[in-house]
Amino acid sequence: MKKNLSIFGLFTAILLASNVSFANADPTYAVLDANGNVTNIIVCGSACAGGTFAGQQVVLQVAADPVTGENRGGFWQGPGTTTYDSNSGTFTMTESRTVTNSLTEEEDGTEITSSTTINGGATTQFKYNDTIGNNLFTRGGFNYGWTENSSALVSVNKDNVTESLDFSNRQTGAQVQESIQNSGLALLNSKVQVLISLLGSWVK
Repeated sequence: MKKNLSIFGLFTAILLASNVSFANADPTYAVLDANGNVTNIIVCGSACAGGTFAGQQVVLQVAADPVTGENRGGFWQGPGTTTYDSNSGTFTMTESRTVTNSLTEEEDGTEITSSTTINGGATTQFKYNDTIGNNLFTRGGFNYGWTENSSALVSVNKDNVTESLDFSNRQTGAQVQESIQNSGLALLNSKVQVLISLLGSWVK
């Protein structure tokens, strides 16, 4: 009987320890190298409170869940993908992907399709405070953009005729408009403002 009580007491202690751990789950920290590159993300609790862990600098990245206290992971896609600016407290994630936007309009019974394709470094910027509470789900405060060397293709199709123009890096709206005007391509010129709008945040 004494043995059974000891086992029961041990089981109860484990359950209590689990509940305490769950209720006080830690935020995610980013591990940084000397240049501000994120080299890993970890959950290290009070061991990271001093700003270092195992001799490396660490900074808060993602807050724990505001209701359950559970850890919610972090943002890192491998070496060279994420940086941290200590002056502003901003993380910048960069990923190579392609984004295509298009708009089809009808004019005089004819469909005209304007489209843009952006290739290269899509960026996401955020601060630790942007992850507190429900912000992590709404992405409130997160900023999305593109690296300077990302390229874009703009095109317009009408009656199976397509005109297109390439841009090797980001441009201002005025630069995009000037390049299209200088191209002398009538379809592109007729939809220049639509194309600039479809390029979205790629336009500087």
